[in-house]
Amino acid sequence: MTARMTVAVVGCGRIGAMYAHHLDALGPHHLVCVDAEPARAEKLAQETASATVAASVGELVARGCDAALVTAGTTAHPELVEALVEAGVPTLCEKPLAIDLPRTEALGTLAERHGVPLWVGFQRHFDPGFADLRARTVAGRLGRVQLLRLVSHDVSPPPVDRLRQSGTVFTDLMLHDFDMVRWLTGREIVQVVADGAALSCPELADIGDFDTVTAMVRLDDDTLGVLSAGRWQPLGYDVRAEVLGERGNLENGPTGANAPGAGGEAPRFRGYWDRFATAYRAQVRAFLTMAAGGPADPAAGTWRDSHDALRCALAAERSATSGSVPVAP
Repeated sequence: MTARMTVAVVGCGRIGAMYAHHLDALGPHHLVCVDAEPARAEKLAQETASATVAASVGELVARGCDAALVTAGTTAHPELVEALVEAGVPTLCEKPLAIDLPRTEALGTLAERHGVPLWVGFQRHFDPGFADLRARTVAGRLGRVQLLRLVSHDVSPPPVDRLRQSGTVFTDLMLHDFDMVRWLTGREIVQVVADGAALSCPELADIGDFDTVTAMVRLDDDTLGVLSAGRWQPLGYDVRAEVLGERGNLENGPTGANAPGAGGEAPRFRGYWDRFATAYRAQVRAFLTMAAGGPADPAAGTWRDSHDALRCALAAERSATSGSVPVAP
């Protein structure tokens, strides 16, 4: 990927700014910033090299665009992705495509019908540590996989107004973990039991959400998984995975190093942009290579990945809100 491309960042908040800076580093590209708030688009354009502003996706398409990254709020994803796909623009959309299954499937089938590449931002697929963990697991390094343990904890919760639009912690934060269970093992999740509480952020209970959740899953080969996620981890952003099998265990921590029986205190990060900086840049590089006519990277997240992870997240949400079973005295 060496040709200069016109690449749009649609949604110029924190995530959009992160992607814009990765695009800057990868260059050379002409960046176009698009946002419902013009001042935010102008600000990001001023911060990045060779950037201009388009007032809307319609204007962007009329001017011409080689690829687009949709980083706007979750509720805006369907409308933006639909417009870009119908215009034939290869699109990478932050997860999830939508927070309901019918619209997710509709967007995916629309992209397939038009023959337009549509990726979903499951950046953990491009993290060297997670990729190595998957390769070793699929290669049978551990023998029969028996249990997976996944952890995803934010440093602090996003603003409540943002969370009102992104679904619960299951469809937002833990969506990555449901995707990781499937991606690490190549198996499907067939059962979910979940629970949640609003402990550090009681205001989340008012919108039917939680700041601390757990989920237990069963795969189609009876492998079990234990997942935890939370919105408040003052020691730092914490994302880890461990696979236990009949021959030992492998763990992926923040350093990306895997070793049988690995463990111990892990270094902490400020947030996803810090922990997964390498993964985000690798994902963007692979996406632009594909958009320029190169091969698609098999690690790419697809609309089907978003659909199947969301299916699991919604099941967990139903489980957590249906009430727990009391323990008999």
